[in-house]
Amino acid sequence: MTQPDLGALHEGLIASKLAPPMQDPRAISRAGFVARAVDGLPLRRLIVIVAPAGSGKSNLMTELHHAFVEQQVAATWLGLDAEDNDPATFALYFISALQAIEPGFARDELTALGANPVRDYDTLFDRLGNRLSALSTPGAIFLDDFQHLSDPGILRFLDRLAAHLPHHLSLVIASRHRLPLHLAKLLVSGLVTEIGQEDLNFSSSEAEEFLSRYHQLQLSSSDLQSLIDSTEGWPTGVQLAALALRRHKGPAAELISTFSGRDLDLTRYLVESVLQAQPEHVRSFLLQTSPLRRMRADLCAAATQQGDAQAMLDYIGQANLFLIALDREGQWYRYHHLFAEFLQHAFRKIDPAGYRDACFRAAQWCEVNGYPTEAIRYALDAEHFELAADLIAHHAIRASLFRGDHYTVRDWIRLLPVEFHTRRPEILLSHAWSCAFSRDTTRAMEVSQRAIDLLSAEQPRAWDLSTSERDRWLLWAHTVQAATKACSDDIDDCLTRATALFAQVPGTEPFLIATLSNCLSYGYFALRNFERSREYALSAHEQGHRADAAYLSAWGDFLHGMIDVELGQLRAASSLGQRVHRDSQGLGLGQQSYVAGLSALLDAEIAVQHCDFDRAMTHIEMGRAFKEIFGPVEPQLVALRNEARLHASRNRLDLAVQVLQEGQDAALREQHRRLYLALAQEEASLQITAGDITGAAATARRTRLLDAESGNDIASRAQRDALKLMEARFKLAYGDAKSALRLLTTLQQTRGAESCGGFFLTVTTHRAIALWDLGQQKEAARQLNRALSAAAAEFHAYPIFAAGRPLLPVLAFISERRADASTQDLKPLLDLQQWLASNLRGDRGAIHTEEAFPARAATETVESLTSREIELLRLLQAGLTNQKLADALLVSVPTIKWHLHNIYSKLAVGSRGAAVAAAVRLALI
Repeated sequence: MTQPDLGALHEGLIASKLAPPMQDPRAISRAGFVARAVDGLPLRRLIVIVAPAGSGKSNLMTELHHAFVEQQVAATWLGLDAEDNDPATFALYFISALQAIEPGFARDELTALGANPVRDYDTLFDRLGNRLSALSTPGAIFLDDFQHLSDPGILRFLDRLAAHLPHHLSLVIASRHRLPLHLAKLLVSGLVTEIGQEDLNFSSSEAEEFLSRYHQLQLSSSDLQSLIDSTEGWPTGVQLAALALRRHKGPAAELISTFSGRDLDLTRYLVESVLQAQPEHVRSFLLQTSPLRRMRADLCAAATQQGDAQAMLDYIGQANLFLIALDREGQWYRYHHLFAEFLQHAFRKIDPAGYRDACFRAAQWCEVNGYPTEAIRYALDAEHFELAADLIAHHAIRASLFRGDHYTVRDWIRLLPVEFHTRRPEILLSHAWSCAFSRDTTRAMEVSQRAIDLLSAEQPRAWDLSTSERDRWLLWAHTVQAATKACSDDIDDCLTRATALFAQVPGTEPFLIATLSNCLSYGYFALRNFERSREYALSAHEQGHRADAAYLSAWGDFLHGMIDVELGQLRAASSLGQRVHRDSQGLGLGQQSYVAGLSALLDAEIAVQHCDFDRAMTHIEMGRAFKEIFGPVEPQLVALRNEARLHASRNRLDLAVQVLQEGQDAALREQHRRLYLALAQEEASLQITAGDITGAAATARRTRLLDAESGNDIASRAQRDALKLMEARFKLAYGDAKSALRLLTTLQQTRGAESCGGFFLTVTTHRAIALWDLGQQKEAARQLNRALSAAAAEFHAYPIFAAGRPLLPVLAFISERRADASTQDLKPLLDLQQWLASNLRGDRGAIHTEEAFPARAATETVESLTSREIELLRLLQAGLTNQKLADALLVSVPTIKWHLHNIYSKLAVGSRGAAVAAAVRLALI
């Protein structure tokens, strides 16, 4: 039987909900329904089973599921309960279930939900619907206990799914109540198979077979008919009557005659007859285990305080007391919903304190045995909110701040009454952190400020903290606010807060140091101050590992890698991407995907910069999730920009524009002005590259792109320079090469421009085009050669390639003068030159970058080392320590480590001595 990859489930999900119950070999087959359902598969169809509890819906669903699988149709299963009537929870389970039909289905959305709960569920469900429409594998989706769903967003999604089922997909739904879906048109079209209560009721022959198989009962024809009449063939009614008959001392007719098939109390009467017929210790066990959503022997022993739990479970199973196995090993069970509901109601009525005590003991067992989510839910069922709050306080900091498991933390907080949110500072701070990283930064600031106010009060309510503890938690709270400002892209405020806090945090707090280092690195990266950003990224990596917070280290390495990309050091960036991936191994399965997403974003960026779009695609699939769930702007920008560039590389400018405009809409909703402008620039740039000048002009007008510089919100030099570059591209497109050259010359002469990698390459390339348009062919060739020489060692092709076809005449001019050049020293440059010319002409087969790039790694040229790195090599030769190197160069020790990292990478060495030897051999020093 096809099953989803349960090993990869989010930590909070219950695997047994994603598998059908075990088929009971004694079950009465509904072969007629099954035969009609699978006839002519695969075909689009909707099967709806609506009947009261105990009608055999789940048994029929299980039989149908088995039949679909036997017909080579991939079938998935989702058993719903009341907690699934939440869009985030439903989406997590629904996507996880769909893995049985197509492994990896909606991986982006699943990764996103596992990391953070999104808030725009309509958009999420629309995307799921589109992905389902694209399925070609024959499949069937089974949704059991649909009556638990009433959320409007979930129902809208399922309505659309039912109305627009792909040809090879079937949907099978079972519910106690009439479906709140709009099925009229489908019914008229004959696409719906309806199965109701009357269809499921036992006939006399089926009831006779059931009584014989399950209970070894033989009734006379008249008694059997009386039983059918009194229960109306209701399967559970027959089952409960049989249990009562087995214990009844008199004639069967005597008991049967007291039943009324239309008696509203029939269910309670029959169940009470069964319950009261059990020995006291069995009755007590049934009641005390009724609160358990799922159970096994040791959990039952804890809840009941009885030592014979396994024997009791064996007895209950043999006695057919509505016990359902959830796995093949017979470790986990649950009661039939009807039976469990009755038992819970009876237990609450008979002994409300006992019910709460059983839940309390279950919570304690789950806490000790590693089921924190269930422990918290049982504590809430017990109305023991103090325990629930303490459990949340114990687990939430690690889950949220150290592992980034924001979905679980927000779910816990949702279930905890508001008045208990302030029981411990850990609850407030983990809640605020998870809100910040779930695009709810306003709420994050409110919650963290509440913690600060309580910690700053003379006598913090219910917090028995020493002065040092209060000071420590205040530092944590302010650090959470600094991180929140980073997530909301309030860069100036983030840097101000983080800088002040960084000076206050003691060295004994590596988590806070790593967090603040990431805040500072992120802020300086946004301002394109790469030197400062790199210094703090190194600190974040080191301190994150000291704190055992791998995802903080991964963030530092991600930022570090993005700096490498910006500076054109793609090989060094690639090694950092691998390090992020290694960091992810230390986290749980759900968070491994989360941190691996950072690695995927970085890998996609590197592949795009190499113009290796085929390789980029594999990474974009995973990294795309961040545009949906992650707060900070930079990961969203990387994900959206590279997805758009991938579409553009395949001549699908329409899809590229769609991706970027959807991102702009989201940026406006989240009030991320910087992201909005960057995406608008990317849209116009891709349109200019594709020759769609009219479209680019429309984009500029719609987004007010070219007049944005006059706005007060354009504060950073990096943003102003990007807009000047955009203006220059427009002037070139309109034939005003002279004005364009003036702007580009100013940008090229900006302090530090030549060390800014991709930006320098873009400016220099467009300056070459402007010079060519002005008739200055030799100077144009010199400018382009300058860009080619800087990019060749790392095959940093995209900034040059993105200039588009206007570059072709300049490339042709250079090629003519290099016709006889074939030296090994020029090979990287000639490879890049040839690749650009071929691909800009539309011939994509000349050189495959994935093959060419590794070959160049062994033939690194002198040009790849900066003057600062060569100066450092000379000092290395003198044997200076890192501190003395830092003093000599007037930089920090982390910056020295960074330079050494780059030198080792470029020279393909692993030590100081080897670096000096290589430099001497290459005549660098």
